[in-house]
Amino acid sequence: MKKNYIFKVTGLLIVFILSVFVVTAQQTGRIAGKVTDKKTGEALIGLTVKVEGANKGVSTDVEGRYNIGGLAAGRYTLTFSYVGYQTKRISDIAVRAGAVSVMDLVMDEAGGQQLQQVVITASARQESVGALYAQQKNSISISSGISAEQIRRSPDRNTSDVLRRVSGASIQENKFIVVRGLADRYNSAMLNNSTLPNTEPDKKAFSFDILPSNLIDKIVVNKSASADLPGDFSGGVVQISTKDFPDSKFLNLSLGTSYNTQSTFKDFIGPTNKNKALFGSYDKGRDLPSSFPSKSTYTNMPLDQQIQEARKFSNNWGPQKYTSIPSPILQLSYGDSKVLKNNSKFGAVLSLSYRYDERLQKGETNGYVGQSLNFEYSDNLYNYNTNIGALANFAYSWGTNKLALKNIYNKVVEQQFTSRSGVEIDSYVQNNFNYLLERSLVSSQLLGDHALGSKLKLDWNLNYASTKRAEPGFKRLTTQSSTDSPDGPYKLNVGLVGSPTVLGDFYSNLDENIYGGAANFTVPVSLFKQNSKLKFGYSGQYRDRNFGARVLGYTSGATGDVSFDTSLQTYPQDQLFNDENIRVGGFLLQDITNGTDHYDGSALLNAGYAMFDGFLSEKLRLGIGARFESYHQKLASTNNNNNPLNVDTIYNNILPSINLIFNASEKSSIRMSASRTVGRPEFREIAPFSFYDHKRNANVTGSPVLRQSSTNNFDLGYAVYPKAGEVISVSAFYKYFEDPIEQSLDFSSGRSFSYWNAPTANLYGVEFEVRKNLDFINEILKNLTFSANASYIDSRVEVSKVRINKDGERPLQGQSPYLINAGLQYNSSSKNPLGLSLLYNTFGRRIVAVGNINDIDLYEKPRNVLDFQISKKLSSGRSEIKLNYGDILNNKYIEYQDVNDNGKYDKGDNLNRSYTLGSTFTLGFSYNL
Repeated sequence: MKKNYIFKVTGLLIVFILSVFVVTAQQTGRIAGKVTDKKTGEALIGLTVKVEGANKGVSTDVEGRYNIGGLAAGRYTLTFSYVGYQTKRISDIAVRAGAVSVMDLVMDEAGGQQLQQVVITASARQESVGALYAQQKNSISISSGISAEQIRRSPDRNTSDVLRRVSGASIQENKFIVVRGLADRYNSAMLNNSTLPNTEPDKKAFSFDILPSNLIDKIVVNKSASADLPGDFSGGVVQISTKDFPDSKFLNLSLGTSYNTQSTFKDFIGPTNKNKALFGSYDKGRDLPSSFPSKSTYTNMPLDQQIQEARKFSNNWGPQKYTSIPSPILQLSYGDSKVLKNNSKFGAVLSLSYRYDERLQKGETNGYVGQSLNFEYSDNLYNYNTNIGALANFAYSWGTNKLALKNIYNKVVEQQFTSRSGVEIDSYVQNNFNYLLERSLVSSQLLGDHALGSKLKLDWNLNYASTKRAEPGFKRLTTQSSTDSPDGPYKLNVGLVGSPTVLGDFYSNLDENIYGGAANFTVPVSLFKQNSKLKFGYSGQYRDRNFGARVLGYTSGATGDVSFDTSLQTYPQDQLFNDENIRVGGFLLQDITNGTDHYDGSALLNAGYAMFDGFLSEKLRLGIGARFESYHQKLASTNNNNNPLNVDTIYNNILPSINLIFNASEKSSIRMSASRTVGRPEFREIAPFSFYDHKRNANVTGSPVLRQSSTNNFDLGYAVYPKAGEVISVSAFYKYFEDPIEQSLDFSSGRSFSYWNAPTANLYGVEFEVRKNLDFINEILKNLTFSANASYIDSRVEVSKVRINKDGERPLQGQSPYLINAGLQYNSSSKNPLGLSLLYNTFGRRIVAVGNINDIDLYEKPRNVLDFQISKKLSSGRSEIKLNYGDILNNKYIEYQDVNDNGKYDKGDNLNRSYTLGSTFTLGFSYNL
């Protein structure tokens, strides 16, 4: 209680200090931006920027950026000059007091000696248009992205929501990315060019919901490979970047709250001390007692000692009643840059975010073995979720060098209390599941950029990441009606052998550390009378994972002449495990941990690459290279007979890639790409550990014989850029998979999911994207922008007609046949603009788990997601208020088996799982101090 009081007082004090914090209005403004080569998109380092009519001038840094401060309000002209490039004179740049005017531009190479004296003059507006064209066209790989400005204008609060808007992408389970319809395991994630660790123990995936969107500078999803990208992907590589040098000083405070139509102010059931989650903690009474002995020691103890050990556990089984509260949301961000002696610069960006949410998930869970219905449940899942995120980025640049230290911390606490009732093999049952998950991510990176000479460039990074995941005290209790009536009475059906389902307690801990480093060296070369570059690099990564679980079950204490006290079967749940009930004739605790309930894994990756990137002619650009990756994976566990079970594999792969770009005009380009990539098994996918997923009422087990998959990728695309910020593009792609890794199901031997390698798969797809201002219809619509992207994908996996599928083929697991994103955004041009956005997302049905000849494939039904947001700037843009209406349609999430094989969910199909989450209203206010 005292700790909670301190937290509350501290929070109120911070808000009070910020509310009275006064920043002296700046009387001067700044001009800042980035200068790049028009053809290649490369940053121009050491370029001279001068202000006409003033004794001010700077040089661009190692990223091609410049920042000129101390400018009185007015309009200015800048001159940009660089050896070998045509000088540019940009006029009519407006500067306001206390604000930053961003002026990005591109430079043209000089065609000859006489052209070096030519000065090209353009207005700020004209040059901004040209710079944006170049940025959209210069990526060597086929990619889609979203900027910080687009994120700011959307209603998205975390990175998984943002990724829904990216062309060809969708999100599974509100946190895992699907690119081009391919499941999460076929995608990789990078933060500031360092590979992110997996956050899930049961799959190869990064949970993007743990990264708040306000920490993000930009996101790029690379859909084709190049030699300088990791080779472990077939769908996409998600590159997330965070800022280090802000253009100007800022201190932003955002406060908000949300109301859910299905949850807020409703009666809830939950664990004891659920309010600890408000501060990112939980009741430590859930933990396994620190002095509790190992399984072998406990099993060999005399019975009276076992009873004493069992009484050490907290009696926290009883559910408590609550009323759900509106969700508090807090974000605080600070950034500043200081110009030091000799034009060196120091910058810092700090951010703290906090979100707490209480959400009721109402649904049903059914279980089929073949066409026989084994159980049928109605579920209420009461969720209590806390997300705390922090970012601390620091950077220092001098001359043509830059060092940056980038750090991210995130902690998520998810509490779930499930109330389940229904029929199980002709018996009426009621289940209570008390589950808690605590997971955290720490990522720290030291990065360096150095220009050596005029154009030689070296960039490097050292990185460390740590993920921790704990499941303390996952409690399961099952009661059965003693009559043939759903009204009961219900009693515990506890037996002489412990069962984690009937009356069980589960504990697990996962710790993973990743150590990595990389270096990339860029060398300019001149071929075919064009400026090109050679790029070489190395990256290494070592992963170390430790996982352990304890599974405990309570039994009836009938021994010898002492019978079980049957009155305990109907005891109130909060009194069930009082000390006096842990005894002979009462309850005894049995350790039923298996040998497979722990594993240790390690993986060493060494990769090197070489590539050429340059122009073969004025309009034809070639990127070609190869990457060599050596991956050594080890896993040590035991089987249920405690015999060693070891996996030790080495994969050596040469991964070539080629990208060809033909710039047909200033506003259009044609792209072609071919590459080979791989998909490696994750620790969890090869570990024999079996975990009970209470949401699906099924076990998830790894397969130690799983093999690496490989993919041949081919892309062809055409894009037109009509105006600044606009694009119309279409692309086609083909992928051939060898040994694709999929999740499979087997309900005949106890409801379970596992993993396997399908023999081969073929995938064909087309993508279309448009982002267009509607002023071409009428000038009155100039503030309206329409955006949409759609993908159609067809995949075929050949399988056994005897064991798997009577047709001998099916779609690839996790692959959606179509993806659609659409949006309409309005932003007024007033001093305090009004913003409106309407965003839509959907996907085609996809296989959740591959079936067999008896248990047919399990599908996820398409959902339509519609979001609306209205925002209004206030106080000359210093503050903003936002109202968001999220998931307006509130479509059900449905998993089903398509019994009638007609491609949709309808009468006669087997419903396995369904739920709704309600629609959410979010109100937020932000202020720039």
